[in-house]
Amino acid sequence: MRHPVDIDSFSGCPVTSLPRLDPRLAEALQRMGIESFFLVQVSTWLETIGPGAFQRDICINSPTGSGKTLAYALPIVQALSTRKVRCLRALVVLPTRDLALQVKEVFDAIAPVMGLTVASAIGQSSIADEISDLIKKSKQELYPSLDDEYIEMEPQTKVDILVATPGRLMDHINMTKGFSLEHLQYLVVDETDRM
Repeated sequence: MRHPVDIDSFSGCPVTSLPRLDPRLAEALQRMGIESFFLVQVSTWLETIGPGAFQRDICINSPTGSGKTLAYALPIVQALSTRKVRCLRALVVLPTRDLALQVKEVFDAIAPVMGLTVASAIGQSSIADEISDLIKKSKQELYPSLDDEYIEMEPQTKVDILVATPGRLMDHINMTKGFSLEHLQYLVVDETDRM
């Protein structure tokens, strides 16, 4: 943390005043009943998407209830909205199933309006059900004559954003054929003090 940003130097702002916010996201936020942003949300937006944005790692230290989830979900969703091919590009790891479900709800409220899909890997359902939500059926199963090299080149995940707990994430990394983190652009490790 060479250059920490003190969010006391930022003020909240109405949803409609956030610079570069996609109008589809603004509508989704208003449907959620969000009319203005908390300080952590404004400062994170300005560090990631807004006028002073540049790519770097960000560490947010803010109390519970300060709006951290939306602070990272909003920029991720907006940035991924221009993707051309669907594959896993954002991974959010949380220590418990309950926290993961809360975070997934936030992504579910804003990602679909941008054409993005969200899934969870938290052990709430069977691993087979999670695999069917995460991985496309192999084209080789459908067309056995396809070249193996062609099959390997094609991304096999059906989701853009995955919310996971550590144990179930490791299960998929170790056992799920076609599950890959090779296209990952965003990694969020939330509640690190509890992991």
